[in-house]
Amino acid sequence: MIEYSVIIFVFMLGRSNVKKFLSVITAAALVGGLLCSCGKPKTDENISIPIRTNGGINYETVHAVVGTLKDEVSIEGSFTTPYRVELMFTHMGGTIAAINVHEDQEVEEGEVIAVLSGDDLEEDITVQKIKLDSAQSTYDALVGSHASAEDIEFARIALEIEQTEYDNLTDKRQYLELKAPFAGRITSMNGYWVGAHIDQNSPFCTISDSSKVMLTARDRMGQLSNISFGTKVEIKQGSILETTGKVVDTVTSESGGWEMWGGNGGFGGFGGDGGPTTVTSYIIQPDEDLDFLEIGGIEVIFTTLRRDDAVIVPSEAIFEATDDLTNQTAQFVNVLMNGIKVQTQVEVGAVNSEGFAEIVNGLDGSETLILR
Repeated sequence: MIEYSVIIFVFMLGRSNVKKFLSVITAAALVGGLLCSCGKPKTDENISIPIRTNGGINYETVHAVVGTLKDEVSIEGSFTTPYRVELMFTHMGGTIAAINVHEDQEVEEGEVIAVLSGDDLEEDITVQKIKLDSAQSTYDALVGSHASAEDIEFARIALEIEQTEYDNLTDKRQYLELKAPFAGRITSMNGYWVGAHIDQNSPFCTISDSSKVMLTARDRMGQLSNISFGTKVEIKQGSILETTGKVVDTVTSESGGWEMWGGNGGFGGFGGDGGPTTVTSYIIQPDEDLDFLEIGGIEVIFTTLRRDDAVIVPSEAIFEATDDLTNQTAQFVNVLMNGIKVQTQVEVGAVNSEGFAEIVNGLDGSETLILR
């Protein structure tokens, strides 16, 4: 009905006014379209402002932190008799006439361990006694014949020399016996037998001091260094006992060859085929008098590195590059700042065994680092 009315209206306007009417209608349509568009919300398809991105790169990042950088070494501990002494004939060698002990035998202080044959010594003593008697006779004869004072003095000196030699030989009788210096346990025998010859100062066996039972942590793998008297340690036996202690002594030895113990004793024993390897035993004094269980391992934990309030980053975030200013190789990290990778020079301090490093200079601990 509306369409017919419009047609009749246009016809009544006449041909001359139709153009004006169409112009008005067109203008009204444009204004209406603009007004309608102002009332609609904008969508993302209408936004054409460019946004800056990192080119679509996804970095693997990690945060620098401020904390304590530590390194610890755990060694199995046990209550043992760590002080051992090599027993040897220190004044003379000879043929072994008797062996009175065996490995793992308990002995008392002063007990005879082994005896050398005294046949050669007795022959030397007999010969020396003849020389002594001869010198005595010469001296007596000169004194009795009223010889010159000079001859008598020479004879007296010769007599003293022979007497000293005789006394030295007879004193050696006591050295034919090898005795235990203290109560202990024979820990090893060095393969001698009755009738075998042993040289002076050659180790015959070893004995441990049973009076000194100590908590001992033996470093067989060479994991520790620069551990000195008074170094603090943690002591644990499972989840049952936990305390602290300190190093009161160290005993060094060689494994895989003749072992030479330092400090308060010596230990002899023949080891493997790979040649001697240095082994250090750390003697630990617990801070508390606790009753450790007979079962269950004891763990002694040594803190080998500690840096408090340190800026810590993974070592893999650090790389070497050439400094553009100095043309020298330096250490750097890549810091992610507002989506941009910034190469930053750093000074690296201590590095622990878990792959973390201390940054001495260049970071404050609040940075995000790019790993790759």
